[in-house]
Amino acid sequence: TTPLVASRRAAKDEDGALAVGGQALSLALALGTCLCACLLTFSQPLLQFMGTGEMGAEAGAYATDFLTIRALAAPAVLVSSAATGILRGYLDTKTPLVILAVANIVNFALDVILIPGAGMGPTGAA
Repeated sequence: TTPLVASRRAAKDEDGALAVGGQALSLALALGTCLCACLLTFSQPLLQFMGTGEMGAEAGAYATDFLTIRALAAPAVLVSSAATGILRGYLDTKTPLVILAVANIVNFALDVILIPGAGMGPTGAA
């Protein structure tokens, strides 16, 4: 995404850069949705393949909950990655860095609150 947006901007084709960005975001959303659907549909076979069945029912339940939550986040993760590439193509590296820093601070705070505070265990980490 970054080189395509940057090359369109270098050629003074702002509409082309916007089009590439829109296509990247659309593709990321579509792929994220497909990934989410696949992970949710095949979660149990995937978890069995990874050996959760050998770890006991409690570990399997934690793994299922964790995978479900992470699968639902897949579209957002891919869209944010595409957005970062678009911003870098516009030579804006500060905004993605700030967003990443804030996201990590929020993630850490929620981990502290949800894992031990709310007793959610691995589900709180997802």
